Amino acid sequence: MRNRNNTIAYILFGLLAIGILATVFSNPGAVLLPVLVFGVIFFLYRYPPNTWKRPNRSAQTGRFQRGKRKKANFRVIPGSKDSNDDEPPKYH
Repeated sequence: MRNRNNTIAYILFGLLAIGILATVFSNPGAVLLPVLVFGVIFFLYRYPPNTWKRPNRSAQTGRFQRGKRKKANFRVIPGSKDSNDDEPPKYH
């Protein structure tokens, strides 16, 4: 059964390739225009215009240097919650 599905898939992809090639040779504008529009949209999605003028990140110095990070001091803030864990939650 699996071999039969692979054969059908190969036949469908072959017919699809033949149909695309026939369309490209008979009317190239019908294929070229959508490919160009898709390419422009993909380029703008991959490289948005607001990032074109951004300076190179590797050239930045100063505050964000690697290896020179200050350790954060964490402390526990005492809360006002009861510490009685034996009771079930109030809202269930």
